[in-house]
Amino acid sequence: MSMHLIILPVLLPLFAGLALLFAAHRSYALQRSLSLVATLLLVPLAWWLWQQASSGEISVYRLGNWAPPFGIVLVLDRLSALMLALTALLAVPVLWFACRGDDRRGPNFHALFQFQLMGINGAFLTGDLFNLFVFFEVLLIASYALLMHGQGKARAKAGLHYVVLNLAGSSLFLFGLGLMYAATGTLNMADVGRLVARDAVS
Repeated sequence: MSMHLIILPVLLPLFAGLALLFAAHRSYALQRSLSLVATLLLVPLAWWLWQQASSGEISVYRLGNWAPPFGIVLVLDRLSALMLALTALLAVPVLWFACRGDDRRGPNFHALFQFQLMGINGAFLTGDLFNLFVFFEVLLIASYALLMHGQGKARAKAGLHYVVLNLAGSSLFLFGLGLMYAATGTLNMADVGRLVARDAVS
């Protein structure tokens, strides 16, 4: 398989989101079409990755060809492929429903939706705990904006609670990563698993 295809579930919504930002002042028909096409393309891509991972082979993609644990790695296995497929299959009807008019309640809905997909897909593919935190923050930031999409006091109040709780959770997550690195000297998931298993045996 072409190893570069593993990063496409991250790059496709990223570039689609950037294109949608530039098309923010164009017609809603153009924005909806571009967003729907980008989301629909995730379905065959996720299916193809699932086919490749169904044999049980674990594929590792090294960004910049830096070897782990120093470089950023994406890992494709059966679980991550399954989660990518579920995300793509759920994203299509969600976006289709939003295109009935909810996407017009505020600006940049479709760009934010694509950035959230990028964060979700990246979180499922990453092989590094710190990059899990990074992708998690990307999808959270997009979700903050999507939650505030529109107007109303009730929406703002619920959004504020959501943001505060997630900021607290993110702080604890980052604190936990610091403790993990202090204990193991790495944040690569494979290395952490190997070190924990070795310490458990010893």
